[in-house]
Amino acid sequence: MDDTDFSLFSDKKKHKKDKADATLMAKTPTSELDLKRIIISRPTTDDTYENCARAGIALILNHRDVKGQKARVGTERDRDDMKATLQGFGFDVRSYDDLTFSDINDLLKEVALEDHSQNDCFVLVVMSHGTEGKVYAKDMAYPVERLWNPFLGDKCKTLKNKPKLFFIQACRGENLEKAVEFSTFAVMTRELVAPAVAPVAQPITYAIPSTADMLVFYSTFDKFFSFRNVDDGSWFIQSLCRVLDVAASNEAAQPEGAELLRLLTAVNRKVAYEYQSNTKNEALNQMKEMPNFMSTLTKTFHLRVKPKT
Repeated sequence: MDDTDFSLFSDKKKHKKDKADATLMAKTPTSELDLKRIIISRPTTDDTYENCARAGIALILNHRDVKGQKARVGTERDRDDMKATLQGFGFDVRSYDDLTFSDINDLLKEVALEDHSQNDCFVLVVMSHGTEGKVYAKDMAYPVERLWNPFLGDKCKTLKNKPKLFFIQACRGENLEKAVEFSTFAVMTRELVAPAVAPVAQPITYAIPSTADMLVFYSTFDKFFSFRNVDDGSWFIQSLCRVLDVAASNEAAQPEGAELLRLLTAVNRKVAYEYQSNTKNEALNQMKEMPNFMSTLTKTFHLRVKPKT
């Protein structure tokens, strides 16, 4: 049976905490040192991220029991499969269940202070209830950007110029994705050409936005439901695990690695083509789901299987 990860509290009422988050003013440098500092932006020919010694740290925030919400039955399957998949790539996987927002906030700040300089990337996977622009901790909802703010370039120095990957399994609204049908007469294929070897990096200082080199992969389109099977786990997380597992046994095990965006597109395709809801609730039956990602990656990132840490 399929369920959704939509918050039961989907009203538009504003709360004090929400208002505070929405009205934070942007801060600009005001010190004399900041005002006198000259920043020079220049082009780069480096089009691939560095291949480091370790895969990196991967956090899993799993929420089954959220205050005032329906239990997310089946999420344990997602948690365990995601952990095994990431460990297969050599990630230092740290899994947490039903943390409060305060615990999450402290955890993310602590991990951001760690040394990531020898890591390929950073990964954070969240599985919870959600609504427009927010996901749920055990005790409250919080703006989704609070997940990546501690890892931005101006806060986490050792993750500058490294991919920061966020995977979010949660509803983003209450709209339902209806199925549309089409017919085709041929299967088109194309040969993938391996990317050229990146040139040797030169000792040059570059200026990039603090929000650069980040990717957020949502389980569903903005303002739409996200589905989870109570026995088999969520469509999105299970598809992500299957695609990454296949890659880990094939191209990601090779020196050149597996190109990330191609893998994520395969996840989109798998969920879009292979899944539809099956539930006694007619309003939710035979519905679809469309994952999508937002990327500020500035280079090509290849996932590679690394020695376990």
